[in-house]
Amino acid sequence: MIHCPNLTNDNRCQVAGHLADCSVQASSSGCRACSECSNAQAVNLVTIGMAIVNKRRRNQSVDELKTLLKSYLPNQEEPTTLRIAAYKPGPGSELRKMLAWFARPSDTCKCETRAETMNDWGVEGCRTNLDTIIEWLLEEAQLRGLPHGKFTRTIAKSLVLTAIRRFERKFPDGALEPNEDDPDTDEEDR
Repeated sequence: MIHCPNLTNDNRCQVAGHLADCSVQASSSGCRACSECSNAQAVNLVTIGMAIVNKRRRNQSVDELKTLLKSYLPNQEEPTTLRIAAYKPGPGSELRKMLAWFARPSDTCKCETRAETMNDWGVEGCRTNLDTIIEWLLEEAQLRGLPHGKFTRTIAKSLVLTAIRRFERKFPDGALEPNEDDPDTDEEDR
């Protein structure tokens, strides 16, 4: 851990704890990321994210924290409206949503293509190619200067398996294909 005036002797982040109204365990990677923020050791993207995670674990509303988070996001673009025909649910889309709160796609990353590949593979294909997906996550972590060792491999595996399970819960019979009778679907989308 690093030296931080807001870190207790038992590794609790007082900033995130104050935001979440509970005790929040800090991690060395979280502390490192916080210390690299422009507003280090205070309310920033990392401490807000830690608070959101802890409030969600306690099934509490995070709306207020999400509003606060928006004011800390750099140069946010207006959201793009997607047509339902352009969205293909799958394990890759679930993983992308899970990672979106702290990792935005860059111009050089292969995130979208890899998410689409995972969606095309489906549940069984993702389980078969689990090691490949984990390597993709570790490769991207290394390119972004994030931890990418044995511990991170374990976390990456857990994230991928969680994304697969989330997709299975949402779509127990698999993803539906876009409806051909959908009035929003153009000929070119089919």
